[in-house]
Amino acid sequence: MTVNLPPNDVLRRIYETREVLDESGRPCIAHSAISPESAWTLYRSVIRFRPVLVVETGMAYGLSTLSILTALKENANGGKLISIDPYQKDSEKGIGLLNVRRAGLEGLHKWIGEPSHVALPELHKRRAPVGFAYLDGSHLFDDVLLDLVYMDKMLPPGGVIGFNDCRWPSVHHTINFLRTHRKYKELDVGLARNYRSHNPLFTLTRRLQGRSSADRYFQKIEDWEPPYNYWKRF
Repeated sequence: MTVNLPPNDVLRRIYETREVLDESGRPCIAHSAISPESAWTLYRSVIRFRPVLVVETGMAYGLSTLSILTALKENANGGKLISIDPYQKDSEKGIGLLNVRRAGLEGLHKWIGEPSHVALPELHKRRAPVGFAYLDGSHLFDDVLLDLVYMDKMLPPGGVIGFNDCRWPSVHHTINFLRTHRKYKELDVGLARNYRSHNPLFTLTRRLQGRSSADRYFQKIEDWEPPYNYWKRF
């Protein structure tokens, strides 16, 4: 079966071989990667909404990064991507940044090697005009929630935020917070809900909880935060 992929030779080679190349050209298993379906959906979403500034948390080997950058180049509206990833030069051996250079897209890209709880407040302080966000950084609940809170402060009405790894309870609960404590609508991006697990009991649990592994996207309807004494279970 043919899988749609963003039109990027570096990205396509990674998905075909399931390997990435380090600085010396030695292959490594691409163990940290978004799915081809996620890459295609991310690319098509950036094409659709034409943001001028995209911010992603988490970069790993750069598959989401290349998907976004390929769309920004195609949009040709001066769009830029900021990737926040404190591990790029450590556990990831800088391979994500290498892949951006190999694809010739470094002119559209800025990397911030700080944790998102440090980087995002700085971007907010500078009033960064974020139009599109993609969250795939730390999956600890407090980190995902903090990423969302700061992204929401920078996104204008009409801005879009996407979530990867939605089967994780931390991401699932953060999405529930978004739906109950902010004003967003979920977008139909064409991804089928997938609850499959190696364990049938886990599959049933995910289905009952609505924890699909497919990426989910939300568009901001209005700037709104609840009053100080607001409480709603999420």
